[in-house]
Amino acid sequence: MADLSVNYRRPIKSELKSRKKVFRAPEDPVGSAVEKLLRENYRYKYTYAVNPYAEVYRFRDNIYGIYTDSIDGAGDPWMFLIEGPEKALLIDTSFGLGDLKGLLKEIIGNKPVLVANTHSDFDHAYGNYQFDTVYCHEYEEPIIRSKMNPHVWDYLFDENGNGIWADFDRKDLVPFREYNLIGVPDGYIFDLGCGYEVELIHTAGHSIGHAGFLDRQARIFFAGDDACIGGLQCSGGGLEKFEHREYATVEALCMQMKKVVGRMDEFDSVFPSHGLVDLNIYALINLISICESILENPNRYDCKHIKTRDGITRAQYGRLIPGAGYLNYSETSVYMNKVWHADSEV
Repeated sequence: MADLSVNYRRPIKSELKSRKKVFRAPEDPVGSAVEKLLRENYRYKYTYAVNPYAEVYRFRDNIYGIYTDSIDGAGDPWMFLIEGPEKALLIDTSFGLGDLKGLLKEIIGNKPVLVANTHSDFDHAYGNYQFDTVYCHEYEEPIIRSKMNPHVWDYLFDENGNGIWADFDRKDLVPFREYNLIGVPDGYIFDLGCGYEVELIHTAGHSIGHAGFLDRQARIFFAGDDACIGGLQCSGGGLEKFEHREYATVEALCMQMKKVVGRMDEFDSVFPSHGLVDLNIYALINLISICESILENPNRYDCKHIKTRDGITRAQYGRLIPGAGYLNYSETSVYMNKVWHADSEV
């Protein structure tokens, strides 16, 4: 088995205060090479003393990517900031490590900021506690709400209080506090002023209420975890108790992404929340093709792993997406209204 310690990773020059120690998956040789080029050579990269855990990349005149280290061994998450004429929209809030509100003020001054989550995972929504109000798709709202407690970060530390996957100052985690969580429907519009609108689009798949965000002015679709280079989890683990569970499936992902691609005249670039960004539309077209292939015969998988989550052990299957890693699924996350049993007739 490959050694997953940091010693076997190519080093990336970074001023980030966090230091990674252990990874949950082997290094992606292509993606990591491009990441190294971006992080060490991108012309419009900035760091700010107010938040030493973030790198800021200006990808368009009014579009910023905020890069943070993963502190739980998984993929490093992006946050995205869209600056409109009167307001800004922050997509995702990462782990809540470092002063995110102070960082936003450094980037865009005192302009009001709306905050929205693509989905409920730790690396996308645990910085919510820095804000008064956060939006999400209505199906994801109960999932995010179920994780609102002061112990959400406990899993990051061992019995001695040391970070398991990364070294960082625990005092730099934002303190827990209540905030106003608002679930909104598919197609909800965030008005950033003077006709600048960003639309929330329900994409499903990775989570029940996973959402992407369409910025028609910048011609960008922010895809969250539903189009990540390196891998996409569509396995539904831990979501069994929530309503609309059928949307955490390959079938729902395929259905919703076809709607997005049907609007391809409205955007040119795809910005996922992990790995490579500024992809072209083929990232979504290839994903749809693999979804269709899985739905036709989920037994034609390329890899199989046994995973345990929340005390439940299940098999996870993976189909290779050309140039993008694997789409992973389980027996209960293929079809919306039926369970597939491995090696059974479909």
